Amino acid sequence: MKKEKKSELVRVALYVRVSGEEQKIKGLSLEAQQERLEAYAKEKGWIVTGIYVDAAKTARKDMYKRSEFMKMMESVKRNEVDLLLFCRLDRWFRSVADYYKVMEVLEAHNCGWKTTDEEYDTTTANGRLYINVKLSIAQNEADICSERIDVVFDSKIQHGTVISGRCPFWLKVKDKRLELIQENVAILQDAFDHYESTFSQRGTVKYIREKYGVNWCDATFRRMMRDKLAIGVYDKNGRYNQEFCPPAISQEQFWRVQKMLDRNVYAAPSGRTYLFTSLVVCDGCNHKMIASGGYESKKDYIYYRCSQHYQRGRCEHRGGIRETVIEQWLFEHLGDEIEKARYDWNVRAAAKKRNSNTTDKAALRKKLTRLKELYVNEVIDLEDYKKDYELYTNALKNIEEPEEEKEPDFSGIENILKTEFRDVYDGLSREDKRTLWRSVIAEIRVSKDNKIIGVSFC
Repeated sequence: MKKEKKSELVRVALYVRVSGEEQKIKGLSLEAQQERLEAYAKEKGWIVTGIYVDAAKTARKDMYKRSEFMKMMESVKRNEVDLLLFCRLDRWFRSVADYYKVMEVLEAHNCGWKTTDEEYDTTTANGRLYINVKLSIAQNEADICSERIDVVFDSKIQHGTVISGRCPFWLKVKDKRLELIQENVAILQDAFDHYESTFSQRGTVKYIREKYGVNWCDATFRRMMRDKLAIGVYDKNGRYNQEFCPPAISQEQFWRVQKMLDRNVYAAPSGRTYLFTSLVVCDGCNHKMIASGGYESKKDYIYYRCSQHYQRGRCEHRGGIRETVIEQWLFEHLGDEIEKARYDWNVRAAAKKRNSNTTDKAALRKKLTRLKELYVNEVIDLEDYKKDYELYTNALKNIEEPEEEKEPDFSGIENILKTEFRDVYDGLSREDKRTLWRSVIAEIRVSKDNKIIGVSFC
């Protein structure tokens, strides 16, 4: 520790920290620490330039998350402090590495430190060793405590017991467990239904606000839609319990909505929103076609062009296809594309099933033929022949039919084809329209003469 300055005007900063109730009980409350520090500084005749208090902050976490501590260090860097004063070393740090990072700053700005309840000397090798030992012990104690807390929390989660009083909008804590608030569950269900039918986050927030008077913001809405507690699952910080609380939303609907949210994107850096960004593909070179142009009111001049032609000259795809043309084509041809996708899936599924059975059976029949040849040529005896013959014939009889793949769900796309949906669609913002298309379409292929030749679905 630097020797105390002999100058009468020693500028001192007081640092106070407490992380939990246990330390308050031990006499380390914020008030108790501050009183001792102020009394000590007054006795020495030092000038207090600032009091920095980090409440409910552990010294084992990243020091950059201790806001008051960082403010104090900024004052040191501005050369406004001669000495840092705190009660005990573990109020400052429980990490050897962090201690030495801060010491570099203090030494560079000729600032020392002192504790009121303990004595340290950084001017000797033994003194520095003692500080290292104290910090290592404090760090170890914090690590052991953290491990014990983790074990307790793991046990609580596995038994469906809450570890915090905070809970989502539709849940409440009763007898240390989460229970549904039925009236709020109805609001949440309505929000899921409305979002799934309109593909609009902002529209759903507005709908809930106007219908129920619940003033959600966009961030709150997205957080609730993502929260697995809606289906009764706890999945946070590496802890998992599939039946942590009663579900408010069905598994099927929850995961459908997650898929829609995953495919949501934001506006381009230009500030423009292109409906089919990353969906339009050149059939000639298989590269994504890029959007260009803009729009004013209902009139737009957005085109999708092949970048491989215009930027690199590697494709013959000239010109471009207008966004409104793609949009109109989708409404007119989605029904046919769905039927085509269903037919292709059925053909592939049948072929896979047939090929799987044929291959397995053919292999066993080949083994039976080979077995017969071995017996006829007296390579094996009758007993071995009977044993292997029974083995192969039983295997042939017991070949199971391959598990059928689940047919793709086209219900979301079929909703778009309903007559009344077009009215809803026309009222959506461009961001919501883009979210809609990305939730159901994976690719739109365009020929070199700028004709749509087909789509593939998510």
